[in-house]
Order: sequence, then C-alpha cells, then structure tokens
Amino acid sequence: MPNTIFDSEKAGEYYDDANVSTFYQQCWGGEDIHIGLYSTGKETVADASAAMTRHLLERAGIVAGLKVLDIACGFGGTLRTLARLGCRVKGIDISEKCVDHAGKGNARAGLTDRIEVKVGDFHSIDSAPGAWDAVICQEAIIHSPNRPRVFAEVHRILRPDGVFAFSDILTGQEADISKVEAAFARLGASADATISSYLKMAEEAGLEILHVEERLSDIKTHYDKLADHLAKPDSGLDPEAVASISRSISYWQSALSNGDITWACFVARKPV
Repeated sequence: MPNTIFDSEKAGEYYDDANVSTFYQQCWGGEDIHIGLYSTGKETVADASAAMTRHLLERAGIVAGLKVLDIACGFGGTLRTLARLGCRVKGIDISEKCVDHAGKGNARAGLTDRIEVKVGDFHSIDSAPGAWDAVICQEAIIHSPNRPRVFAEVHRILRPDGVFAFSDILTGQEADISKVEAAFARLGASADATISSYLKMAEEAGLEILHVEERLSDIKTHYDKLADHLAKPDSGLDPEAVASISRSISYWQSALSNGDITWACFVARKPV
C-alpha cells in the first residue's frame, strides 16, 4: 500500500498548483470543485455544481441544527450552503490553497463566524469519536491511496444514526481500464474503484447504505462544458496550461462516451 502521508501531500500539491487552481476558479466559478446536476444541459457549471450539492444534501436529509463536517471542502461552496441552511459547519481540506480560498469565500459571504475551515487529512481526522451528525465528501475519495481508511474514519467520527453523504468519479463496471488510467493520470488516482467496490468499503466499515444514484449523463455534460470553456480565448489560463488541461479533458470525454468512467452519489448511515 502506498504511504498515505506521501500521497496526501501529492493530492495537496495538485490542488495547490497555480494553473490547476485557476482552472477550477475560472471553470467552476470559484465556489465548488465537483460534478454538477444538469436538468436541461443549459445550466452553467457553477449553477449545476450548486444544484448537485443541494441534491446530495436533500437525499441525505440534512437539515438545520445538525453538526456537519465536510472532509474535502475545496473552495467551500458546500460549507456556505450548509451554513445558510442553519447547520453547524466545519470543513477540512488537504490543500492549503483550497482552504485559503474557502476562508476568503466565507468572509465575502459574511459567514466566517459560522464556519470553521482548516487544513486536514481525511485519512486521520482530528475529531473525537461520534462527534458529528453528518459527514460530506464530494469527489475526493478518488485521490485516496487507502479508500477503506477514509470510510473507517467517517464511521469513527459519526454519531450512531449519523449519515455520510458522498459522491465520486468512479470506474465503470465493464470499463476499458487503459482509458480510465489515461484520464486519471493528471490526478494521480488509481482506476480500481467502482460503485460496487465503494458499497463494499462502506459496508465493511460498518455503514449501512441508504441511497445509491449513478448519473453518467451529468458528468458527460460537465466535461463537455469544461472543454467548451477552455476553447474560449478568455479561459484565464496561459496557452501551455490550456493545451495540457484540454488534452487531459479529451481523455475524460473518450472514457465517458463508453461509460468507462462514471459518477455516483451515495448516502450511508451509521447504525444505532
């Protein structure tokens, strides 16, 4: 098994990279870094990403007053949604740049006093057992070199009857692994996780699965929109970065076209 600390640092370095950070700010709107929900296909990436967050929170039954931890908070869009909902909120992320962006976004929204955000690793969460009513994780477990450890940590920090709402980019059940590996190369992620393997990891950690929802069409639309944005002259990136990221996105589009890569969201519960 790869060294967890080393690989976590690599994930942090990826998101701390100036071009990567600019890409996410420009293409995602600076609030979220995850796949969007496209009802019509005409939505902006930013609006669709916010809609997907609301969709996941609704499926998980997250309401005002709950104590919620986002274990890969990115730019903090979900934190702000939770705070406005009336939840008690904290976020951690392995990327110092993401944490900085999240803090600034919280300040602009006037929510600094309602959200705590800090650098942290979801393989070793700084929390007492049973401390949280709900845990959120959107498109981040893909980076983990030890995914079962993440599920085990979530189980440890959830209270009995607490929920884990998570989503991720996954390998299709009958995938051409070479296409998945080509797409995942820029992320440094392994291509061995499927919907069924995530279900198994969650169950082996002691979690009960309540909801599973595969939404391949959304991730296809999302990556098409990213490609369209990068083709514009005002993408906000230097030409070399545009070429590199565009090439990577073309690998994603190829893999997505045949379902070699897919996307799903899940809700799990820690039994009483």
